Amino acid sequence: MMQTITGDAGKWLDTIEQIQNTLRKAGDEAGAKAIGDLLEKAYAQELTIAFCGHFSAGKSSLINSLCGKTVLPSGPVPTSANVVSIRYGRPRALIHTAKSAENPESEIMEASLSELAEYCKNGGAYESVQVWEDVPILSSGGVLLDTPGVDSTDHGHALATHSALHWADIVFYVMDYNHVQSENNLSFAKSLSDWGKPLYLIINQIDKHRERELSFTRYHKEVETSFHAWQVHYTDILFTSLKEQNHPWNQWKQLTHLIPKLLERKTELLAYSLVSSMHHLVEQHVETVQAAEEEELNTLLKEAGGEEAILRLDIEQKTLQQEDEHWKMLPEQERKRLRQELDHLLEHAHLTPAELREAAGKYLESRKPGFKTGLWFAGGKTEREKKRRLDRLTGMLTDQVEGQLIPHVRELLRSWGDGQGLWSPAMEQELDDIRPVTDRQLVEQTVKENALSPEYTLNYCKDLRAAVTTDCRRKALTLVDQLLAQLAVRAETRRAALADARTALLAQADAASRYSTRVQASASHASLLRSLLPQASAPSGLPRADAPAPASDTDAASPAAAPTGVARPAIAGSRNASAQPAAGGRRTRLDAAAARLKAAAALVSPYPAMQAAVRDLHARAAALEGGQFTLALFGAFSAGKSSFANALLGEAVLPVSPHPTTAAINRIMAPASAERHATADVHMKSVGALREDLKYSFRLLGLGEPAAAGWQEVVHALSPKGIHPAGRPHYSFLKAAAAGWEEAESLLGQQLQVDLEQYRDFVASEHKSCFVEHIDLYYDCALTRQGIVLVDTPGADSVNARHTGVTFNYMKHADALVFVTYYNHAFAQGDRQFLNQLGRVKETLALDQTFFIVNASDLASSEEELHSVARHVQEQLQANGIRKPRIYPLSSMLALEAAEQGEASLRSASRFDAFEDDFSAFAAEELAGLSIASAMQELGRLRNRIEQHVADARYSVEEREIRLERLTRVRGELEHTLLDLTDSNGASVLSGETDELLYHVRQRLSYRTGEFMAEAFHPSVLREGVGDLRSAFASCGRELMRLIELELSQELLATTLRLEKTGKILVHKAIQQCVEHMNHHLQGLDCTIPESRKWAVPELNEISLQESIHWKDYWNSFKNPKLFFEGTGRANLQTKLEPILRERIGEAVEQQRERMSSFYVTLMQEEQMWQKAQLREQMLETTRGMEHALMGGEQPQVWEELAGKIAALE
Repeated sequence: MMQTITGDAGKWLDTIEQIQNTLRKAGDEAGAKAIGDLLEKAYAQELTIAFCGHFSAGKSSLINSLCGKTVLPSGPVPTSANVVSIRYGRPRALIHTAKSAENPESEIMEASLSELAEYCKNGGAYESVQVWEDVPILSSGGVLLDTPGVDSTDHGHALATHSALHWADIVFYVMDYNHVQSENNLSFAKSLSDWGKPLYLIINQIDKHRERELSFTRYHKEVETSFHAWQVHYTDILFTSLKEQNHPWNQWKQLTHLIPKLLERKTELLAYSLVSSMHHLVEQHVETVQAAEEEELNTLLKEAGGEEAILRLDIEQKTLQQEDEHWKMLPEQERKRLRQELDHLLEHAHLTPAELREAAGKYLESRKPGFKTGLWFAGGKTEREKKRRLDRLTGMLTDQVEGQLIPHVRELLRSWGDGQGLWSPAMEQELDDIRPVTDRQLVEQTVKENALSPEYTLNYCKDLRAAVTTDCRRKALTLVDQLLAQLAVRAETRRAALADARTALLAQADAASRYSTRVQASASHASLLRSLLPQASAPSGLPRADAPAPASDTDAASPAAAPTGVARPAIAGSRNASAQPAAGGRRTRLDAAAARLKAAAALVSPYPAMQAAVRDLHARAAALEGGQFTLALFGAFSAGKSSFANALLGEAVLPVSPHPTTAAINRIMAPASAERHATADVHMKSVGALREDLKYSFRLLGLGEPAAAGWQEVVHALSPKGIHPAGRPHYSFLKAAAAGWEEAESLLGQQLQVDLEQYRDFVASEHKSCFVEHIDLYYDCALTRQGIVLVDTPGADSVNARHTGVTFNYMKHADALVFVTYYNHAFAQGDRQFLNQLGRVKETLALDQTFFIVNASDLASSEEELHSVARHVQEQLQANGIRKPRIYPLSSMLALEAAEQGEASLRSASRFDAFEDDFSAFAAEELAGLSIASAMQELGRLRNRIEQHVADARYSVEEREIRLERLTRVRGELEHTLLDLTDSNGASVLSGETDELLYHVRQRLSYRTGEFMAEAFHPSVLREGVGDLRSAFASCGRELMRLIELELSQELLATTLRLEKTGKILVHKAIQQCVEHMNHHLQGLDCTIPESRKWAVPELNEISLQESIHWKDYWNSFKNPKLFFEGTGRANLQTKLEPILRERIGEAVEQQRERMSSFYVTLMQEEQMWQKAQLREQMLETTRGMEHALMGGEQPQVWEELAGKIAALE
C-alpha cells in the first residue's frame, strides 16, 4: 500500500502507530521509541529547527540571539552536553534524567531557567532538557533544538546529537569560519544530508575573514567545492557574525527572516520531515535487524556450505544416491564382467593348431594295441617311440599354452586390477601361479582307451583343450576372488563415506531450509514495513538568504577592531608596538661573549704553551657567533600556527587561510646572502618516500596495495562515505596526490629554488604540498637575524602524524617548543597523542622549554571568559601528561596588525607581549646565559692555568728540575690512567635498562587497550545509517591498529631518550672519576669534563600491525550498535583482542630491543672514547705549558700581566 502525503501530517498517525507496533514486536525498543517520538511530533504539530555543529562554533549563541535573550549557556568551551529544545510559553524547564541500572525509567523534573546552565552541561546525568520561554519567533509552533558539539572530546556528545536527529524538521549546521573544511565537519554534514531533510549550512564568525589573506569570493567557492566533493546536498549557505552586525558579509538578518518563512510552511515541512524520518528510521531498523541476524544467518549459510552450495544441493543429493548404487553393485558387476571376458579369452585361445593335432594323432596311434616299430629288438624301440611321441605332444601343448593362453590371461587380470586401483607388486607373484597343468599325466589321462579310432583325434584334442582351460579358469578365478574381495571392502568403505556425506548433506539441506526461511522472513518484514511508508517529494522552492553584497575595499580591509559593546582586555605595562622582536637581545649578548673569547685568544696566541687554548677559544667563539636557535611550532590544523609565526616574524610571510595550509615542514631562517632573501628551497619527496606514504594511506583505508600504475583511478573512485574520522586526512591526501600527480611526477626527488609567491603556493596548495618533504625559506627580518630558525610543522592531526621520528627529533633537539591551540577550539582530539609524547620528552629535558599558546584570544567577550578558556586548556593539558604548562592566551592576528600599522593599542589588545617577554627571557637570557656562562668559565680556567705558569716560573732551578722530573713521571701515569679507563658494567647496565623500559612500554600499552578501543570503535562511526556496517567495523579495527602503532612508535622513541640519558650518566660518571683522579695527582692540572656531543637516535623499524589481524574474523562480535556499545559487545571484542594485541606488541617490541640496546652501548663506548681523547689533549696541552714555564720560558711578570688581561675579559 503506497500512500502520498499531502497537507496535514496528522493523517498519518495510523501509519506511524502501525510502524511502531511492528518495530516493537520485532524487539526494537529503541526504534519503536524513536517512531513514538514521530507520533508525538505529529500530534504536537510543531516545526523543529535543529542547530548542529562542532563544539564552540556558536550554536548556543545563535539560538540565544534568535530568541532575543540568553536562554542557553554559551562560551568558547563545550557548554551543551544535552539536547535542549526551546518552545514558546510560560518560562520553565523540564529536565529528563538519564536511564541507568538503578533507575531504568527516565524521570522528569521541573527547574527554573536560572538553574538551566548546570543541567545543559551535565550530559551524563540528564538525557534531555525542554525549555519554554517568551520567544515570539516561535509563537506559531516552532521549536529550536540545540545539540552538543559533534567533535567534542566527550564521545557522548556526538552520540546524543545523532540520536536526536529524527526530531528535526530543518537542520542548520553551524561551523566556525576557520574550521569549515575539517573532515569532521564535512563528514557530519554528509550524514545530515543523507537524512534527506532540508539542510542549511551556517558559517559563523565571518568577522574573522581577512580579504588580504583570501578573497571572500574565493573562500566562498572553496567552501562550496569542498561540500560538493563530499556529496553534501544543502539548501543554502549563510555567513553570520554576532560580533560585527555591520560586517559586509554578515547574513544574520537574513537568518532571522528565514526562520519565520520556514514556519509559514510548517504543515508541508512537518509532513515531509515525518516521512523522511519514517523512511530513515525504518531503514535503520532493517539494518539493525539484519545486523542482529547476520551472525546466525552466516552460521546457517556456513552450515549449508554457502549460497552456491545451496543451489547445488538437489543435484548433489542425486549424485550421492547414484554413486552409492554404483558402489553397491560394483563387485558383482565386475565379477560377471571379468568372468565373461575370461571365458571369452579361454574360448578363443588357439591351443590345438594342425601341427599339435597331427602330433596328437601320432601319439594316439602309439597307444593302439599292437603298435610296434622295427623288426629287430622291436620291444625296446617301440617303447622309445611311444615316449618320444608323448614328449613331443606334451611339449607342443605346453608351448601353445605358454604362448597363446597364459600371457593373455595374465594381461586381462593385471589390466583389470590396475584399472580398479587394486594391483600391487605382490599380485605379480600370484599371477605367476596361474599356469594350467600341461604335463605327460594330463596328456595320458585324457586318452579314452576304448575310443581309439581315426576320428577320435579331434575329440581328443577338444578334451585336452577343455582340461587345460578348465584348470586355467579355476586358477585365474582364485586370484579374481581375492581382487574382488578387496574391491568389495573398498566399495563398503566408499559407501560408508557416501552415507556420511548424505547425512551431512541432509544437515546442509536443513540449514539451507532454515536459512532461506530466515532470509524470506527478514525480507518480508522489511517489505511489510516499506509498504507502510508513505511517499513524499522534497519541498521545492525553500526560502534562501540573499547573497552577501560585495564589499568595498575599505570594508574588506577594515581591521578587527573590538566590536561594539565588547571591551578589549587590557594588559598592564605593554610595550610599544615597535619594540624589538622576540629574543631581541640574544644575538647582541652572544656576539659580545664571542668577542671576549676572540680577544682572549689574541692575547695568548703568541705563546707556544697556549696554542690548544687558542684553538678552543676560537671554536667556542664561532659556535656563539653562528649558533642557531630552533623554535618549533606544533598544533592541530587551523590552530593558527602560521598566523603565530607571522606575528613573530613581524610580517605576513607565511600564507594564512581559514582552510588547512601547512602540509609539510617549513623552516624559516636568515639568508646567507642578500640574494637569497625571500627565496626558498623546496625539497620534494623521493619516489620511494611518496610510495611509502601512498602505501600507508591505502592500507589504512582498506584499499590494499597501490599499484605502480593506475593507483590514481582507485583514488578517483574513492568515496568519503564510511571512512573512519581518523582516516579522513588520508582520504584528503590521496585525493590531493591524485590531483597533483601529473604535475609533480617529474619533480620527485629534486630540490627546487622558488620565489616567495611560488613558496606560498607550495605551502598552501595541498595538491602540491603533499609531494613536499620539507621547505627552507630564507627571510631576512629582525627575528631571523637573531639566529632564530622558526619551524612550522603540519597539524598534529595530519597524515604526517605517522612520521613520528620527524616530530620527535624537533621535540628533542629544538631549543624551544610552542604548541598552538585555537581559542574557540581549545582542545581537539587530534592533539592528544602528540601531547602525551611531549609530556614524555619534557621529563628528560633539563629546562622547561615549552610554551602553550591559546590563539585568537581577541574572540573573548570578557576577562572571565578568557580565564575560563585558559583553565580549560590547563586541565586538558594536565590530563595529557603536561604537569606545569605555561599558557599564553593571545591574538597573533592583532599582533601582526600592530606590527604592520605601528598601533600600540592593537599590540596591547593582542596580549603578545606576555609571551614575548617570557620567550625573550628564556632565549636571550636563560638559554643564551648558559652558553655565555660556559664561555666565561672557559676564560676562568684559562686564567687559572696562566696563574699556575706564574707560580712555575718563580721556582728555583733545583725546584724546577724536581718538578720537571715529577711532571714527566705523573704525565706517564696519567696516560696509563686514561688508557685503562673503561666501564666494564656499562653494557650490562644499558642492556638491563633496555629490558626494563621495554617491559613497561608493553605494560602501558596493554593498560591502555580499553582507551584505544573506545577511541577507534566509536558510536559516531558504528551507528545505524552509515551504510555498510561491516566495512565501518573493519575501518574501526584499522584505526585501532593505527592508534597502537602510533603510540608504540612514540613510546619507543621516548625510550631512546631514557636510554640516552642513562648512557650519558654512565659516561659522565666514569669521566668525572677520571678527571678528579688526574687533577688530584698533578697540582695545577685543571682538566674539565668535556661537553657531551649530541647523540643520534636509532633508526627504528616502522611499526606495522595492520596486516596482523583480519577483522572479518571478529565481525561476529558485532550484532548491532546498541548491543555493541550499551551491552557487552565492545567489552567481549576487547577480551578477544587483548591476548592477540599483547602478542603482536611483544613481537614488535622484541624486534627493536636488540637494535636499541646495541645502538646505545656502541654510542656510549664511542662517547667515552671521544671524551677520553679530549681529556688526554687537555692534559698534554696543560703539562706542555707547565713544562715550558718550568724550563725557563716567559718571565713571571709576563704571565702575571697576561692573567690580569684575561681576568678583565671575564
